[in-house]
Amino acid sequence: IVGERINTSRHAVNEAVNSRNAAAIQREVRLQIDGGADLIDVNAGSRRDSEADDLLWLMEVIQGDFPEVRLCIDSADPNVMNRVLDKVGLPPMLNSTTGERSRLETMTPVIQKRPCDIVALCMDDQGIPKSAGQTVENALRLVSYLEGLGVNRENIYLDPVIQAVSANSHAGIMALEAIDGIRRELDGVHIISGLSNISFGLPRRPLVNRAFLILALKAGLDAAILDPSDRGLMSALKAAQVLLDQDPWCQAYTRAFREGRLDK
Repeated sequence: IVGERINTSRHAVNEAVNSRNAAAIQREVRLQIDGGADLIDVNAGSRRDSEADDLLWLMEVIQGDFPEVRLCIDSADPNVMNRVLDKVGLPPMLNSTTGERSRLETMTPVIQKRPCDIVALCMDDQGIPKSAGQTVENALRLVSYLEGLGVNRENIYLDPVIQAVSANSHAGIMALEAIDGIRRELDGVHIISGLSNISFGLPRRPLVNRAFLILALKAGLDAAILDPSDRGLMSALKAAQVLLDQDPWCQAYTRAFREGRLDK
């Protein structure tokens, strides 16, 4: 679970970065850790003129209080990633590269700089895939390229690029077929997705996100970028893992119950 809340596109986080309010950031991190986050995504991409400096400040604040928590460095600018990477303590996750030739070329030195997990979006120079088969083909090429750089499969997190069902009614089925296809074709890789795209433009978005998460887990998703403070979503995740035999002896589910983290 990658916690998504430290993002300057959110007003509260942007204001905290503006005023260098470390306590506000620490509260956001604690909220996500308590909710079950394994990594904390750090994104200052909305502040392009100061993105690197803002990321460095956020990283310093988070690592100072939570040195045991891994960070997911989220930036569209390889130069920004390259600048901040040396300041990350524990092995980070880089979010992200794509199969686009120019993006791969500029990300290659960053990927080779130090051991890390890589989020790779399954899109190429033709743009967002138009079918599950195309998504799988892009995934195969990405894994081949990354393995050529010395990246192990267990460090590769493939993102099938989820689209909104409000714009394309086939998007949900296509995403699930793509996840299933990647899982069948590429043993050993991880499959990751942000959940918010699937429900964009719909009312009661959390309902759609929860339903999609359960279906995606069955198809082969094993990582997600989400809001761990959403108790309903995290409760649905815990229950689904029990039913899919991903929680031996229901230990994680019962622990969450004892700790009061399950929705009624």
